[in-house]
Amino acid sequence: MPTLEQDYIMRMINMMVAMMVRMLDFKSKKEYPSALLEIDKTGRTLLGINRNMVRQLTAGQLMQLFGGDQSVAIPKSYVLAVLLHEEAGILRLMSDPEGADESQIKALNLLLETYLQGGEAVEPRHDELIDEICESFRGRAFPPDVWERLLACEELRGRYDKAENALFARLESRPDFTDEGIAFYDRLLKKSPEVLAGGNLPREEVEEGMNELKHRGRTFPA
Repeated sequence: MPTLEQDYIMRMINMMVAMMVRMLDFKSKKEYPSALLEIDKTGRTLLGINRNMVRQLTAGQLMQLFGGDQSVAIPKSYVLAVLLHEEAGILRLMSDPEGADESQIKALNLLLETYLQGGEAVEPRHDELIDEICESFRGRAFPPDVWERLLACEELRGRYDKAENALFARLESRPDFTDEGIAFYDRLLKKSPEVLAGGNLPREEVEEGMNELKHRGRTFPA
């Protein structure tokens, strides 16, 4: 029997799905402003916020807006992430790549933060959305803080090779991030070779990464 929290999440997701059906109809007719209005209407109905408010606040501020009760804040933040992801797709169709990227980054931050705070996916599509947004930014840099969240999230998901990629991307803009990187490798070295292999990062590569960061660390003054 589903818990009250699970029931709350499913009701929100069902309402969001109904919105997406209507929005897709507008998209198929190329009625993009109407599609954006549908997203805004859903945000007001489910979350009590509008697009202007979402644009003015950071992902962290938006999560705080939903309160300290994680059973409420996490699903609401997840729904907002999905709405932002859909908004980004419409903005791209409207030839607004900068607006689309802004919405996608905010969506990704919310997706990562809800995953980390909840310790698992809110629903099956959660993982797919993270991967989809990351793929859309392939070859382009994320803002620095995104790499840190992505590192933590990929480690939690057991995808250690992708976590390592996020680590080195973060090191490009913050070379003194080595201590956090060493701590990451130290956690991995406590896992079995089978678990590491399952995360596509064999123990030998973990040890190589650890040695590289220790060498880098010696180049910075204490």
